[in-house]
Amino acid sequence: MYNFRRFLRLLLFIVPVSLTSVSAQKSDPKSDTALISINLAKAADTRGDTAIRLYNAAIQTAEKCLRDDGSKAYKDAVKRKLIKARLGLGLVFYNRIEYSRALDLYKRALKEAEELGNIALEAESNFNIAEVYLEQSQFANAMEFYNLSLSGYQKVKDHVNQFWCYTGMGIVQKQCGNYRDAVEFYSKALQKAGSAGLNYEEAICYNNLGNVHRKTGDFAKAMESYQKAIEVFRKLNDETAISDCLNNIGNLYLDNGDPFRALEYYRQALKAAEQTNDEYRLIIRYKNLAGAYTELKDYENAGLYLKDALKLAEKSGDKSFLASCNMQFGKLHATKNDFIIASAFYRKSVNLYAEIGARHEQSEALVELANTLISQNQVKEAINNATEALEIAKATGSLKGRLDASICLGQCYEKAGNSDKAYFYLKSATALKDSIYTVEKYRTIEEIEAGFARSELKKENEALTQNSILQKQAIRTKNIILVLLGISLVMGIALIWLIYKRKNEAKREAGAIRQQSEEKIGQLSEDLIGKERELTSKTIFINQKNQLLERLIKELDELKQSEVSAQSIQHLQVQLRQELAPNAWKEFEIQFNEVHPGFQQRLLEKYPELTPAERRLCSFIRLDMNTREISSLSGQSIKSIEVARTRIRKKLGVPHDQNLTNYIALI
Repeated sequence: MYNFRRFLRLLLFIVPVSLTSVSAQKSDPKSDTALISINLAKAADTRGDTAIRLYNAAIQTAEKCLRDDGSKAYKDAVKRKLIKARLGLGLVFYNRIEYSRALDLYKRALKEAEELGNIALEAESNFNIAEVYLEQSQFANAMEFYNLSLSGYQKVKDHVNQFWCYTGMGIVQKQCGNYRDAVEFYSKALQKAGSAGLNYEEAICYNNLGNVHRKTGDFAKAMESYQKAIEVFRKLNDETAISDCLNNIGNLYLDNGDPFRALEYYRQALKAAEQTNDEYRLIIRYKNLAGAYTELKDYENAGLYLKDALKLAEKSGDKSFLASCNMQFGKLHATKNDFIIASAFYRKSVNLYAEIGARHEQSEALVELANTLISQNQVKEAINNATEALEIAKATGSLKGRLDASICLGQCYEKAGNSDKAYFYLKSATALKDSIYTVEKYRTIEEIEAGFARSELKKENEALTQNSILQKQAIRTKNIILVLLGISLVMGIALIWLIYKRKNEAKREAGAIRQQSEEKIGQLSEDLIGKERELTSKTIFINQKNQLLERLIKELDELKQSEVSAQSIQHLQVQLRQELAPNAWKEFEIQFNEVHPGFQQRLLEKYPELTPAERRLCSFIRLDMNTREISSLSGQSIKSIEVARTRIRKKLGVPHDQNLTNYIALI
């Protein structure tokens, strides 16, 4: 139900890689696995079609690697990446309400995780499958896979994801109308969150508990739970979670017969959903806005929002959403006295809720259907529907459901002329109403809601009190206002003069500081130029020395052909070559670090895979030296330098069309 949970988990799978290209490379095991990681990292940071393309690229590369030869450890690593790619792609389709495609990917991931024997990935796959079944209102399947996921997470001792499993099972039980079981699962989730110090997860659980209390008619506990949740979400600045809480508070006020306040909360909740284009939440927001406008008899706005909600619900194929939209259409037509059309919509809603096992909602729809049937004088059918609704409400423990069904049955029997039964049910309704809607509970709700903005209200009250005191003082001191104004004028002039004087002094001080800074900068510039000159002269000297040594080596090669001992000459050559590059580099390195401080450190931190020889070559390139000059200084052949430059370009991720010297100069 909460997509952000899967986003956070998906990020744990991927090691971010910062490279500039994800295009196809030569077939090489290391480059292929690196390419998979790159695509996974980039896909996690994107959405929509781009994410789909990147995940598919990762899947294709992984499948190709598995077809090629390789060790078991290598293939197991590739399989893990493949499973992560399928889970990530499934999440993209899940967020787009394309549940069938998401479910197919999750099931394939589960099969591969089982073959791999990775318990954590099996648990993740089972959880995602359960989430899809929950959205499709296939509650039995959802509970089965939540339990499988919970078992896996218990084996690996993952307390965070055990929390999410308990939360998911609580949502399933709430949707089925099993409120006692829902509270039990949420309580287990709270225990997990509390023991692990998961404040954010606790807030989510309180939000869901509020929904259960609202369904059972305990509005005070519901508001208290929402308050605990929203306080945490506001501290964390989580707009999506805040939106959910605001929407739930709107539902609470609509249940209490206050559509104006409900509308206010629904509008606030809609903003976050529209900003993120969250279709799942948009369906709920549009439907609830339609309900509030229906209560206010603003049928035009109600119809517009309801059409938008139904369009998205049909796209998702979610029977729970479709049932909810049909029920809202029924209420809209019933309010307009179109009872025949309203009955048709209510029947669709009843059948859909019965099909998915949403018992509480089924009870509500049956009551609404019975009310429209009373208006059509179909009393017998109305009694049957209201009686069924009452039985469901009793089974689920919903006081609000029992109240609505009892009122409806009282009206049915009154219409049928059976005053005894009408009195019985109306008396039961009165008792239920007294237990739900009490003055104390209303007061509790108002007090809790006031706590949401207690600090703001306190400031406002303080400001009002202060204004009142100032007004009274102004009346009492009316006769001395002119004197105070005169004094204020004199003090104002003096203050302006002091400010002007202080400003001039500040300007002079700033000018002196600026001059000192410029002098320091000039001195540093001169020092830097001197260092650069010294470095250049050192470089030239080293270059000349190396050329001399190279020439001596060549002459010694010629002497080998003479009668002089070739072995002694060769020994001398080896010693000369050993002295050629290291000594030159030591002298060069000292001067280079003084002119370009921190370059070697930045290069090491940003590209740790570079060898010392490659970092040394980067220093020469930083001085804009050509290959021949570098060869002379380092004692390496020109061909070796060119090969090393190619390796550096690859490790730094510099495209072939970009100048390597310019790229290194920016490090």
